[in-house]
Order: sequence, then C-alpha cells, then structure tokens
Amino acid sequence: MAYEPQVVQAARERLEKRRRDAIAVAASLRERMCERIPRLREIEQQMAAAVPQITHAILAGEAADTVDTLQKQNLALREEMGRLLRQAGCDADDFEPRFTCPLCKDTGYVDGQVCGCYRQLLKEEACRRLSGLSAVKLTDFDSMRLDYYDAAVDPQWGVSPRQQMEDVLAYCREYTADFTPHSGSLLLQGPTGTGKTHLSLAIARGVAERGYGVVYGSAGTLLRRLEQEHFGKAEGDSENQLIGCDLLVLDDLGMEFDTPFSRASLYNILNARLLEGRPTVISTNLGSAALQSRYGDQIASRINGGFEPLLCVGKDIRQLIRRQSMG
Repeated sequence: MAYEPQVVQAARERLEKRRRDAIAVAASLRERMCERIPRLREIEQQMAAAVPQITHAILAGEAADTVDTLQKQNLALREEMGRLLRQAGCDADDFEPRFTCPLCKDTGYVDGQVCGCYRQLLKEEACRRLSGLSAVKLTDFDSMRLDYYDAAVDPQWGVSPRQQMEDVLAYCREYTADFTPHSGSLLLQGPTGTGKTHLSLAIARGVAERGYGVVYGSAGTLLRRLEQEHFGKAEGDSENQLIGCDLLVLDDLGMEFDTPFSRASLYNILNARLLEGRPTVISTNLGSAALQSRYGDQIASRINGGFEPLLCVGKDIRQLIRRQSMG
C-alpha cells in the first residue's frame, strides 16, 4: 500500500526516536556505571586497544600462540568486567541498546526488507491522520457516568437502564482488552444521548493505545472524505485505509447524507472487511427495521448478520447534564 509522504515521515520520525532513545538509555547507564566503578572505563579502553592488536597479529601471520595470548587477555578483561557489573547488580548486556524491535534494531529494515514494526507504524500513522484521533484522548471507559441512568427496572426490557448499560460497558471493556485484528464486529444501537459515541470513542482509544491501527470517525465525515477523493476534490487513499485498518469505528451511521455514492462506498467497505475478517464497530440510532428501510437488503443484512448488537438505553444523558449545569 502506498502512503502519503507525511505518513512516511511521521512513521520514520517515530522509528528514529525509538532508536535514539534506546541508544541514549544504554549510553547513560554505561556512563553512570563507569563513574561508579572507574575500573570499568579502564577495561573498556584496554579491550578497545586489544582489537586492532589481534587483527594486526592475524594479518601479519604472527605465531598462533601470540594471537592466542592476546585473545585470552581480552577474554580475561571481559570476565573481569562481568564480575564487577554483577557485583553492582548489573550485566554487560545492559550496556547494549534495548531496541523496541530486536529484529531490525529500530531501523525499519531486515536484510533489505521492510520490517513488520515499520509497516505497523505506517498503518498507525495513516489511521491517525485519517481519523484525527486527538479527540479520542478525551474519552475513556472510566469517564462514563452510570449514575445518570435510571436504576428502576424498565418493563420493556426486564432490567433497569443502569444495569443494561453496566453490562454493555463491561462487554466493551472486555472487547477492547481482548482485541485482535480478527475480533468480532459490534453494533451499538439506541436512542440519541445514551452513550453510544462515548463507548465508540473509548473502544477506539483503548485499541489504538494497544498499538493497533484504528480509524475512527462519523459515518458522514468518512464517507464525505471518500466522495471528495473520488471526484478529485481531495487527495488520499482513504478507501484502502478504511478497508485495511485493524479496527474501523463508524459513529452515527444513519446521520450521513444519503446518496448512491455513499451507499455504494458503505457497502464496499463493510463487505470487504467482513470478507477479510476485519472488525468494525458501528454506532447508530437506527434499529434493525430502520437499517433495512434506509440501506436495503445488501447493507442491512451484512450489519444485522455480521455484527454483535449492543443495545444502549436510557434518557438523553446530554440533556440531563445540560439541565444540571443550568442549575
């Protein structure tokens, strides 16, 4: 997949920062230990001087016992260093940078091939750029106020709105904690103001923080972006990102402007992700019958048949909060 230059640059900067940080941490430890144990610096200097001596002896064809003597001296220095470090509760391996990716050592390449860690960073940056995930940082599961939901049992459901939302919240927490790129898809349904967007944002944030590529946005915003790109009003490869990201979160489905293009795009995205086994989270005010009426069989059957429904119930929380703030 081709990525925009800004995406590549951002991914490279993150990769290079990882490498710099790992090297800096190892160098800082080395310096602290050498200040604490001056003999370590002397050993390092002697070992560094021994390497060219051994190389020269081998190239000059000097006697094997001379080379062996130099190698034994170097080995003795290493053993002394190891002993001093162990006494200080450290290890010689701690002087080596501990890279985030041991395969490519945070260079992004292994044997001339792009490393998986670099591909993941590219995906994360592309998803972040498309989503504008900065807003996600403001929302998490802990900030969801269940005390706004009525504790009285609703005869229609046989449980109270508070109990229902406790169950939905617990399910979403577990889904996020156990998420993999092959998790199931979720359909958050319910009236306006019952917490669907809050839960969608919290899922997007939690999954993104675990290092997966997440695209979050309102259905209207993302589908409008596709239309702009399709008709040359914007540049980008959003369709591939929407299909290929680890998790796609479509908020407020049903509120987008309904056009033949938006329907076709929505179908292509949902169908491709279902076929590839990629999870999607949808929030909508529409029930199953309304989804069928608005989108027809092709889209509605994929949503109703391929998603786990989670019903959000209760009064409009936003209105309750607004009334409280007004006094």
